Amino acid sequence: MSISKTGTLDVAPPAAPAPAESLEVTALVDRAKTGDALAFEELMRLYERRVIVLGMQMGLSRDDALDTCQETFIKVFRYIGRFRSGESFFKWLYRIAIHSIYDQLKKGRAADMVSIEDIGPEESAGLGPPPPSLDRRVEAADLASKILAGMACLTRRERVIFALRDLHEMSTQEIGAVLHLSQITVRRHCASARQKLRDRLFASGSERSASPEGRSR
Repeated sequence: MSISKTGTLDVAPPAAPAPAESLEVTALVDRAKTGDALAFEELMRLYERRVIVLGMQMGLSRDDALDTCQETFIKVFRYIGRFRSGESFFKWLYRIAIHSIYDQLKKGRAADMVSIEDIGPEESAGLGPPPPSLDRRVEAADLASKILAGMACLTRRERVIFALRDLHEMSTQEIGAVLHLSQITVRRHCASARQKLRDRLFASGSERSASPEGRSR
């Protein structure tokens, strides 16, 4: 996701399919399925921060995100024996996490404002590995901060769908299956969220350009 020179919010196309999970993760899952507590703890260490970040991006407060992460891994521990070897553990975990987060959101507890310092610039924007250039890292962090602040203008469903689609690059089909929505509904809410964010991020700049003080002399 980037800001173009014309002042538009450019959303990257869906990411390529994720590579196969590492042999380490596969081995840990296999051990956890047999009741190996140490293997399960290691899986938690690998993935719990991602679950917390996802919860905060979808609108939970930090405390609620922490609670939901704990609930997620309780469910994972309870049902990991049903996980089918050869499938993506991360996607299976994500589905459980999203359902838990969505259930928490339905309870209607207000979310705290999420700051960029809370979750880190790379994770908050779904940017992956840090760019090599310091200038690009600063620009990415600034964009992520603006997006997170702007998401307050979205409805709950728009925020959830935008976080899953554009920050975590899930497909509309995957989002629809998890949230029990049609792909048309997912696309509609995603488009609405993007438009609101464009208006929110660039409105101030447009107002300055239109004002007498903002005109070049």
